[in-house]
Parts: sequence; structure tokens; C-alpha cells
Amino acid sequence: MLALSAAIPAGLAAGAALSAGAADLTKSRISTVNSETSGAAMYAQDLGFFTQAGLEADLAFFQSGAVVVNAIVSGSADFGSSAVSSLALARGRGLPVIIVAAGGLSTGKLIAGVIALKDGPIRTPADLNGKTMAVSGLGSFSQYSTQYWIDKNGGDSRSVKFVEVPVPEMAAAIETHRVDAAALFEPGITLAMATGSFKVLGNTSAAVASHWLTSVWFSTDTYVQKNPDATRRFVSAIRQGALWSNSHRAESSVILAKYTKLAPDLAARMVRDEQGTVLNPELLQPNLDVLARYNALPNPVTIGQLVWNPR
Repeated sequence: MLALSAAIPAGLAAGAALSAGAADLTKSRISTVNSETSGAAMYAQDLGFFTQAGLEADLAFFQSGAVVVNAIVSGSADFGSSAVSSLALARGRGLPVIIVAAGGLSTGKLIAGVIALKDGPIRTPADLNGKTMAVSGLGSFSQYSTQYWIDKNGGDSRSVKFVEVPVPEMAAAIETHRVDAAALFEPGITLAMATGSFKVLGNTSAAVASHWLTSVWFSTDTYVQKNPDATRRFVSAIRQGALWSNSHRAESSVILAKYTKLAPDLAARMVRDEQGTVLNPELLQPNLDVLARYNALPNPVTIGQLVWNPR
């Protein structure tokens, strides 16, 4: 297991309430993936938490965390959201990304899992040995977490052939027998199960850990060093958005649909987990453990290297 750093300062984790007058708003360029795991920024924008924190937030949405990382590193955005694994890989390649706030929190709900044909022969992880599985990206955390689920539950992921298939095409790929199973995440699982043609083989998110941060908010070393106050204000607003959404599930689904362009009924019925409110090292570590198990990191990375530690 990779080493943990010292606990993150309580003041930052707690997100001290900050505010500023309208005339003192600081421009904050925010790039985010267009998914529920980045919901805290959508809620903070819609409910005015950014303004209350003294920020004029400019949100830009993208389909890929890799695009968000590029935007932050290039300086075209100040803050972004991405998978913890993506940032660990980026840091391992020498990119100056630094985590500042919690994002999506997995608590065991079925937000990522493996599906197969309902009436097909695949019933257990061991049944996948020698079979073909669709993943959204080769070398992605979706693949590694699926391998971990297989190996943890009696299968041998080394025998599985992983192929990259766009998420909207995964169900059809199973039905036409191009693949035997697929690693999906929400709302893809909800949509697939609504057809009545599939079964869920397992919960890959829960296999990683009972509680872990799937995504986080980040910036660059240079930005947080030069703008510690703006960073603290951003962290405060994000935490407010997360706290509100965790206790207002129905209302937050309406805002989620507005920003992600999901159908309102799908946003309301899809499985949604929590938004993280505390940047706890123990919630980040499972990502590094899975990456290390499958030798995915180009260079060793610790939590201490990944997380902003304001002086």
C-alpha cells in the first residue's frame, strides 16, 4: 500500500465560511466533466454559493476528464474536476496538478458495475475468464476497478480481453455478442436495466472500498501558490454545494438535469451517491492502491504529493 500523508488541515477540510461584496468578486474559470460527480459546482452556481464566497464563476463543461486536466495545466482554467486516478497518473507524469476539494463520494451504491445479458451464461466473475469485456477506455480506472472486482471475487482478470467501446454502444455490443459483458456507470446502468435485457453481475465501485472519493476538484501548484485566498473561497463554495445536495436529493436532480442536459426523469431516478464534503486522505488512497496493484502508475505517487497543503 502506498504511504499516506499527514491529515489535511482541519480549516481547509471544514471549508470556513467566506464571503465578499459584489464589487469584490474574483473571476474563477471552472472546467468540469459533464456528470453528476461534478454536481457540487452546478449546485454552487445555481444557488449562489460561488457569489457568496466572493467568486464570479465561469463554468465550462466537457465530456472527458483528460480535456479538463489539459485546460487546467495549460492555464485556460483555474479549477477543474476529474477522477482521482487521472490526477495521480498526471502527477506521475510530472504535471503540476494539485487536489483542493472533495468531489464524488462512493458509499457502496451501484454507481459503477458490470452488466451482462439477463438470460446469458455469465453469472459470476469467474464466468468472465477468457471472455471479452467492454470498457469506456483502455487503461482507465473503469478497467482497473473492474479487474479488481474480478480478481477479488474468484475470477482471473489476466484472462479477460478488454476492448474499448463508447458507453452509448455498450448495450448493443452485448446484445450482438461482440462482447460478453460491459463495465458501465450511471446513468448508463439505469438505462440498460430499464430495457429488461440485462442483469448486474457486480458493483465495481463497492469492490474498490466501502467509502472512497471517485473524483475531486483540483488546480495547479502555481495557481494555488499565487491565489490561496481564491482557492479557499472556491473550496468553501464547493463544500456548500455538496452539503446542500446531500440533503436535497429531489431538488438537486432538477439542477443536475439543467446543467447536464439529462432528461429530468432520468436525473431523478438514476442511482446517485454522495458528494464528498471532506478531503480525507483515507478516501483518496483506494484509487492509488488499485492503480499500484495493476502497475498503472508511471512513477510512484503519494497522497502528500497530490493534495494542497496551505501554510
